[in-house]
Amino acid sequence: MFKRLQHIIVLLMLLCSFTKAAAQIAMPDTVCVGAARLYHVNDATVNSNYNWKIDGITQTATRNEINITWNTAGVFLLTVQEHSVSGCDGDVRSGLVYVNAAPTANAGRDTTICFGKTIQLNGSGGALYQWAPAAYLSNANTANPIVNLPAEGNYNYVLNVSNGNVCKSSGGDTVRITMLPQATVFAGNDTSIASNQPLQLNATDVNNSGFINYTWSPPLGLNNPFVKNPVAVLNNDITYLITAHTLQGCEASDDIRIRVFTVAEMDVPNAFSPNGDQLNETFKPILKGIKELKHFSIFNRYGQVVFSTSKQGEGWDGTFNGKPQQIGAYVWVAEAVGYNGRVFTKKGTVVLIR
Repeated sequence: MFKRLQHIIVLLMLLCSFTKAAAQIAMPDTVCVGAARLYHVNDATVNSNYNWKIDGITQTATRNEINITWNTAGVFLLTVQEHSVSGCDGDVRSGLVYVNAAPTANAGRDTTICFGKTIQLNGSGGALYQWAPAAYLSNANTANPIVNLPAEGNYNYVLNVSNGNVCKSSGGDTVRITMLPQATVFAGNDTSIASNQPLQLNATDVNNSGFINYTWSPPLGLNNPFVKNPVAVLNNDITYLITAHTLQGCEASDDIRIRVFTVAEMDVPNAFSPNGDQLNETFKPILKGIKELKHFSIFNRYGQVVFSTSKQGEGWDGTFNGKPQQIGAYVWVAEAVGYNGRVFTKKGTVVLIR
């Protein structure tokens, strides 16, 4: 035979397009799994048939070119032999094709973090990394970027990787980062008690974060500093700090200040203004170290009782039988029992202002 086959020339074809690439690459060839290639020899005008083989297995193509999609990783021998119309057979030409497996991206496990905390992602599976979106990441092109989220919620990050042969992962892997709402505990309002008066403390889980343990500090005067609602018996002023933790390790803290009086006291304002401005709307005694309020009664200028209660914290709103009372002075009388057992009474006047 007088004709000699040219070396096999490979044209790179993208998976999404069958248009021949402009650049030509001589054998051997290196591709990634899933890539399509167009191999050809001679010129299409040469009047010959061709026998293409992959690892000795004859292919269906009989023209001077063959289109192959490589779906399996490995090393393959591609051969071609020309058969002219005159019956002469040309030399067998061959070349190796190295098919590299596409890397598999692993973005790591879904994670829940506490409000305000950062977390490090743990990507793997390649030599080069690309996270998307890049928002709140210290570096979107590294395997282990730091995530600094701005607010509570769910955040999804997709990882794509490639290896040293520039094969890219066929599909990205997604990791979800959930930032919990801020954990908040409330120790209670600052208060005053009498010496040796039992005070029931009660911590409140404001955002329903699910606290699983509580610690009060210092433990002085508490029957149990490791419950949410210990009882305190005190002789001196103190400030307690409550620290609570959730199952996820989120922490919250708050404090409460307690003033201790050696004797029971009753402070009563001398004026109030029930005018709807949310300031001094009710008239009531301020009790310190009081075990029982026997009665707190208010009289108008005619000696008529316009308000009376024995409930601590309850006060007069300036009405009688549902009607606003006139501005002016009113007489009040109170009787109470301190935690020391002493019974005492107090009386005075209050001015109603509109």
